[in-house]
Amino acid sequence: MKEEQNKIVIGALKECTTKESIEDTFNRYEITDTQERINKLNRCMGDPQTFFSSGNVSLEETYELTIQMFLTMSWKLNEIYDRMGLVTANA
Repeated sequence: MKEEQNKIVIGALKECTTKESIEDTFNRYEITDTQERINKLNRCMGDPQTFFSSGNVSLEETYELTIQMFLTMSWKLNEIYDRMGLVTANA
């Protein structure tokens, strides 16, 4: 059942377009752990590689950065390219 719930949460997150809607989704599914929230957002985006150049970054800062990356919606364009069989610049 856990994997099924993961799919539901991921599907709900993919519809989010604001930080508030992301937070509402996590609250609705009672996901309070920051690392779990980061993991789910990254899974939505196809597990991008993120590098930090400012040394030690707190978990909360990582979460905020992940939300900002998510809200750019560039990951949705990559999904469209994948469905069309086109190669993305990251490939």
